[in-house]
Amino acid sequence: MTTSRRKKLCLALVLPVIALALAAGMTSPAQASPDHYNPTGGATFNNPYGGNAAAHRIVHKLVRTINSVTSGHKIRIASWNFRSNRIADALIRAHRRGVSVRLIMDYGNWNPDVSNRIARRTAIALSRHNKHRKPGMTSWLRRCHGSCRGPHGIAHVKFYTFDKVQRTRDVVLYGSANATELAATIQWNDVYTLIKNHRRYNDFIRVFNQMKRDKAVKQGFLSYQVGPVGLDFYPYTGDHTSKDPVLKVLNQVRCSGATQGTGINGHTKVRIAQTATYGDRGLALAHRLATMKKRGCNIHLVYAMFGRQALKVLRTEAGPGGVPMTHLAYDSDCNGIYDRYVHMKSMTIQGHLGDNHHARITWNGSANWTPVSLASDEVVGILPLPGVTRQYANWIDYLFTHVPQVWQPNHCANVGTVSDGGVTDRAVLDRARALHVDPYALIRQDL
Repeated sequence: MTTSRRKKLCLALVLPVIALALAAGMTSPAQASPDHYNPTGGATFNNPYGGNAAAHRIVHKLVRTINSVTSGHKIRIASWNFRSNRIADALIRAHRRGVSVRLIMDYGNWNPDVSNRIARRTAIALSRHNKHRKPGMTSWLRRCHGSCRGPHGIAHVKFYTFDKVQRTRDVVLYGSANATELAATIQWNDVYTLIKNHRRYNDFIRVFNQMKRDKAVKQGFLSYQVGPVGLDFYPYTGDHTSKDPVLKVLNQVRCSGATQGTGINGHTKVRIAQTATYGDRGLALAHRLATMKKRGCNIHLVYAMFGRQALKVLRTEAGPGGVPMTHLAYDSDCNGIYDRYVHMKSMTIQGHLGDNHHARITWNGSANWTPVSLASDEVVGILPLPGVTRQYANWIDYLFTHVPQVWQPNHCANVGTVSDGGVTDRAVLDRARALHVDPYALIRQDL
């Protein structure tokens, strides 16, 4: 057989195999070449009822960012839960092409009693090919037993850092979105992207390097101010933690005197999207919001799980009509458990705050308004940026008024009627009692 014929025969045999491998998404470390994506800064929101692209908007940005990190650079992720095949595949490919990938998650989401196939295979993949790497360039997946940096709580923070993505340095995405598929398909989430600021990037890396030790630190609360943007990291322990951080802000709100078009007819505008508010902390915050409503603040509140006492205060102690609220939580399969819900932890204030009569500030991140949040690893961003605040406020208003059309009162045989912008909860709670289930079980698992 001639050399030419042998080459043709080899190609005839090999090309179909390569084609099948590509079709199946199989790539070798050498073939896993990076994408050419430069992430932009700002807010990103997903919508589980907006179609596949809208549901996976955050996941898509994360995967494109991971795919665009080249050999010799670093990815550092802290996510309370990790159950996304798309993100796992991207991280494994990055590791194989020479990127240092390190990930921290909560032990409660992968342990002998709680299986997690995605986390397990990622941990195994990241443990390979480290032998010849420098110590700072190895990859791994670790778990914290409770709060990484505190004696109690959970490792609840969600942030994703990249030292360089193509031409863009110092990229950080943080917010309410865990690295899970459910974060896209059953939850409304947000992330805010910071780029090209080495000091802000280092703030996250400093916290990550403390978290990886899984050991309580003396000064859990860290507060950084770089330019206009502030970053607060919990657990809320140590110096300057004597008062509730959210209540401190709300106590500075004045409901009249908003100027320069920041409020509504001179009244301060407050928009809140919050997954969970309960306990003594939730009750204190509810009392303050009720007082603000009585004093004229224009408030819209979107929530998933509030304590019974807190809800009673918001409904009965805030004057006529109570605090305007939308319960954005839904039992889609009629089993008595809410399985579609808002997962954001954001607040905007536009108007009179302290001495500023035209404040425009957004708070976002991973922290619920619960006692356990103060004991946990969390991040809260403070963004006094007019455009960003307008964007968050408009999105919360959209959630407040646009309950998905599929959430019909007659979805199940005995569902109640529409009230306060959403389906009443009486039928869901009745089903939960009849079936002996906790209607908030799924929400509690993935706060």
